[in-house]
Formats: sequence, C-alpha cells, structure tokens
Amino acid sequence: MDKIRRNFFLRFILSILSGIAIFFAFPPFRTGFLAFLGFIPLLAASSENSKSNFFLGTAAGFLFYSLSFFWLYNLAGFFYMLLALYLSLFWGLFLYLVFALPSRGRVFTGAFTWFLLEIIVSCLFTGFPWLLLGLSQWQNFRILKIAGIFGIYGISFLVILANLALFHFFKKKHFTSLFLSLLIFGAVFVFPFERLQKTEAAGEMSVMVVQPGIISSEQKDPGKIFAALKELTWENINGGRPDIVIWPEGSLPDDIDRYPGLKKEVKKLAEKNASAVLLGTFSKAEGELLYNSAFLFGTDAVQVYNKNRLAPFGEFIPGGRWRVIRSVFQDTAGYIPMVKHGESKTLFILGDKRIAPLICFENVFPSMVAEFNMKGAEVFLVVTNDSWYGRFLGPYQHFAHNSMRAAESGKYFVQSSLSGISGVVSPGGHVLETVRKEGEQLFVAGVLFYKVPLIRGETIYSRLGDLPLFLISILFTGVVLCGMRKN
Repeated sequence: MDKIRRNFFLRFILSILSGIAIFFAFPPFRTGFLAFLGFIPLLAASSENSKSNFFLGTAAGFLFYSLSFFWLYNLAGFFYMLLALYLSLFWGLFLYLVFALPSRGRVFTGAFTWFLLEIIVSCLFTGFPWLLLGLSQWQNFRILKIAGIFGIYGISFLVILANLALFHFFKKKHFTSLFLSLLIFGAVFVFPFERLQKTEAAGEMSVMVVQPGIISSEQKDPGKIFAALKELTWENINGGRPDIVIWPEGSLPDDIDRYPGLKKEVKKLAEKNASAVLLGTFSKAEGELLYNSAFLFGTDAVQVYNKNRLAPFGEFIPGGRWRVIRSVFQDTAGYIPMVKHGESKTLFILGDKRIAPLICFENVFPSMVAEFNMKGAEVFLVVTNDSWYGRFLGPYQHFAHNSMRAAESGKYFVQSSLSGISGVVSPGGHVLETVRKEGEQLFVAGVLFYKVPLIRGETIYSRLGDLPLFLISILFTGVVLCGMRKN
C-alpha cells in the first residue's frame, strides 16, 4: 500500500480501473457483481487526508460518466461532457471525505456519505439520478427486494458498503465492520421483506403495446410516425378489444392541435377496437413553448398529462439562464429547446382503473413515482422516444429503471418506446416480456399483448421515502464526528 501511495501514476491507473469496472457493472452488461468490487482499486489509490483523493475520485467518475453517457453525444455533441464532469465531482468529494473521516467507523460513515451525496445529485439543479449506483443491481433479485423499503438509495448504500468493508478487510483492519456488513447482507438475502408491504390485487388491465421501430429524427413529416403506428395497430389488433393501446412518446412530434383530423382517427380507433388509446405528443403551452404531453383518448373526454421533469439538453439547457451557456449550446447542438414543464401529476382514470402516466425519463425519479403511488396509482405506463439514443447504452439504461421503480412502488410498469425497448416489468423487478423480432429489441417494429395485474396500496418506501435511512445516516455520522472532536 505504501508503495502505491508514493507512485502517483500508479494511483491514477488504479482510479481509471475503478471507472472502467463500474462502467461494466451497469446495463446492458449483466455483470452487476463488479459494482461490489469496482471501487476497491480507487480506495487503494487513496491516501489519508490527501487533496489528491479529490482528483483521483473525479478522474474515475469522469471516465465512468463519459463512457456511460456517450449516447448524449448524438444530442449535444461534446457538450455532454460538462454533465459528466459535474457528476464526477461527487465521486471526488466522496473519496476526499471518506479519507478525511476518522478511521474508526469509516466503513459505515463512508457508505452513509455516498448515500447522502446521491440524494444531493438527485435533487440539485433539478436532479439527474440516471446512474445511481443501485441501478447496477437492477436484475439482482435477492437485493432488489429491499427497494420497496429503502429504495434505490438503500441498494447504493449496500454496494458501497461492500467495497469499503472488503477494502478495510484487505488492509487487515476493521474486522468488526466486515462482520457487521456480512450480517446486513445475510439479513437482506434471507428476510422476506416483501411480506412487509401492504398491497393487494385490484383486477387486471389488458394492454396492447406498440413499437414502430422508427428513428424520429429521420422523419421530416410528423404524420408519417402516426401513420406507421396506426397501420401497425390495425394489422395486429385482430378484432380484439384491449383495455388500452399504448403508443410511444413522439407518436406525433408536433403540436397535436394542428392536426384535428389525426385526433379524430385516434378517437375512432379507440371506439372501434379498444377502450382507450394512450400516446405521447406535444401540445400548446405559452408563446412559442410547447408541453411534452401524454393524451388518453377514450370513449369519453380526452385526458392530458404534461411532462413534469424535462430532459437535460433535449428539453432544457442546464445553466441555460446564462446567455453565454445558451449561445455555446446553440453553436454546438444547433438548436435551443422550447419545452415547458407541467405542474401537476395527473392520474388517468379508465373506468375503475387508476393509471399513472410517465413520459420519457420521468421513470428515473423515485420521488416522482412515489407521489403518483400515493395518489392511488395501480399501474404505471411509460411512453418514450429512445430512438435518439441509438443502439448504444441509453435504451438499456433507461429500461432498467423500470425494474427499480416497480420494486420501489410495488406496481407493474409497462413501457412503449418509439424504437425500443418496450415491455412489461413486474413489482419484483422481473422483465416479463418485451417486443422482439428475431431476438432484437431495438429498431424493430412489433406489438405485445399482456394482461397486466393492477395493484392497490403503497409500499413502505412510497410512504416514507428516504427519511428513515437519511435519519440513520445523519445520526451515525454525527456520533462519529463528535467522537473525533473529543479525541
């Protein structure tokens, strides 16, 4: 260890190894176990109370985010690396704080520090909780079951706890921390946390999910996407009558009020072959601004939900209040977003069914899903246009969040994407079915029919959120810091 600390180049290489290891722990790679070990090289490269820890942590985080967010290059060019740099600063801050803390209690205090930093990342500057560490465990069902109580942040806490405990064990210190960590993991694996939830079945809803496999940026005529969706629906509905047909975000990439004829066609489709049609489009806001909206066309009145959480770069510019940033962004990306955020979280009512609509990346926000859940949501429907992600990591990262939100809320999630991935996820986080053609999920046209169970009630996490773990983290860290001052 001392030889490593004297060689800065070797320390830098170890930090880079951590960034790469954590990168491969996330979707689409099925190697989530790497997250439990990936930070160990970075921890080994660190020194007690050294300012270089901040640089090494930032370097590891910057590599991780630059690789993971490369799909943003299609939208913002190299401007996206500013987002990667901003998020990597939290890695640097984490590493600096961990080795500034007293050695005694460092394993748990460090894990709580990571937890608190993730909360800040999720809230500061509108928040961007896209790649929280817990997402690496999106298909680890032994750990995913605690999401209904502690959320994705609780899973992140466990992952970073494993790294810290193993690292200090390798140093032949803190055997007590390793033992306590093993007890916690043992309880997570053995205890049936799902039995603590107060949810119950509330019937079912038959859905038809439509994926046209279209790249929206290549369609100059907004009506062509609509025509493709309509044709695909008529070809596959086969005289059936699902409760709802779900079309993706971008079904009509323009102000829908400019196309009264298309609105009539959707209503006709709903009246003849389904109880309702849900689709994503735009609607008029104020001035030149538009809402990104979800419309539910049924046999009765049309219901509308306007997207609350706007996507950075695509729908708003981070720091866009400053003219210089707007100017640089326009020169880089060639446009300025003109989308206004909605204010209310509107449940769609379909008969006796209570549906929570989510648009695009709104499913990455645990707090937003929890609010819908407390309003009485029985199922979540996500409409998204993931075509601009390309075939790289974006669609897989996005869809993985459905497993997390389903486990946190105890409800089924159904996603319809313009280009993929479209599918159904159970409350346990299991991916039950996706639209596929010859094994491919992306940029293929297809539909899926599924009878989705409706679930009534809230999970513990929906009711209490992150408050329990937050209070524990503040209390534990406070005790350790008080002990440090006394010494």
